Amino acid sequence: MDLRRLITLKTVIEEGSFVKASRKLCCTQSTITFHIQQLEQELSLQLFEKIGRRMCLTKAGQNIMPHVHEMIRVMAGLRQAAQQDAEPNGELRVAIGETLLAYKMPAVLERFKRLAPGVRLSLQSLNCYVIRDALLADEADLGIFYRVGNDAALQMESFGEQPLVLVASPALSGIDFTRPDQHLPVSFIINEPQCIFRQLFESTLRQRAITLDGTIELWSIESIKRCVASNLGVSFLPRFAVERELSSGELQELPFSPTPLGITALCAHHAGKFVSPAMRVFMECVQACLTEEGQPAANGATHGNQDARRLTAS
Repeated sequence: MDLRRLITLKTVIEEGSFVKASRKLCCTQSTITFHIQQLEQELSLQLFEKIGRRMCLTKAGQNIMPHVHEMIRVMAGLRQAAQQDAEPNGELRVAIGETLLAYKMPAVLERFKRLAPGVRLSLQSLNCYVIRDALLADEADLGIFYRVGNDAALQMESFGEQPLVLVASPALSGIDFTRPDQHLPVSFIINEPQCIFRQLFESTLRQRAITLDGTIELWSIESIKRCVASNLGVSFLPRFAVERELSSGELQELPFSPTPLGITALCAHHAGKFVSPAMRVFMECVQACLTEEGQPAANGATHGNQDARRLTAS
């Protein structure tokens, strides 16, 4: 059986159409159609049916998909085993969330540069929704971000629960965000609307019927912290991003939730992607550096739904 036809089938399902699959695989739509027809003849079953304007996977097609994924995984494993001892080289594309890049990744990047000097490392700081889409579209090899949704197409490994804290300058330490049904005369200082910290904070305020004076949107976490320290408002950030300011007294933590809120940080790649030596070394660096920080990485892939408060991300 030609593995290319199985990859074509998997790509059509992931992309949602023959046209998008042809773009993803850099081939013509007629090639996609030919691969699917050949696969149907070889398996003696119909894989797709047209419902309205959409091509949908038949029941028979759904039944074989677990085996298709397994065959692709096994072949990728064979290639990986053949190159297991190869020296890491080529380009590695890594997309990372801003707070993780600024506060968690420097030690990882230094270690990776030392262990894989022959790799051209391409880094991008992106929103976590964009990172997820980049991994699914094979526009990035690895993503370091906070999980968004239930993406069965991604192989994900958690490297620690990251607690979130509400911070303000000492001058605003008396403001009470735990009492519902009130207006608080302060601004919320945060970045873009898709930011997980913002989404979680604003969702909690809506549940409590709490309103604020307004929102100040800034891209840089450092700028956000400086504005909060200057008494311009409050912010809701990962504790690791404000640990130094909390320790020095420049910022103070405000009570916000009886149950500590947190998000889970992930290292992920497309489940069907061959793990190159460069990818493997980078993932080992992530695990080693964060374990040294006292945050052991969880073993194995992470799939399925978990607490939305911890996993919806930016």
